[in-house]
Amino acid sequence: MDKGTSTIENCPICNRANHCCNSMDKNLGICWCSQEFFPKEIFDLVPPEQLRKTCICKNCLDQFKSQL
Repeated sequence: MDKGTSTIENCPICNRANHCCNSMDKNLGICWCSQEFFPKEIFDLVPPEQLRKTCICKNCLDQFKSQL
C-alpha cells in the first residue's frame, strides 16, 4: 500500500478511487463504508493532512484486516 497525493474521491493510502458515496457527495443511498468496521490502527497509514478528509478504499481496508 503506497501513500500518495489524494483527492476527495481517492483513497489516502493507495491513491486509487475509494468508491465512497459520501466522498463523492452524491445521494446514492447507504455507502459500502457505512457498513464496514475500520480498525483504529488503519488510520495510522493515512497522512496527517488527509485524516478525516477522504475515505479509505475497500481494497486497502480488506488488505489491512487480513494482516491482523
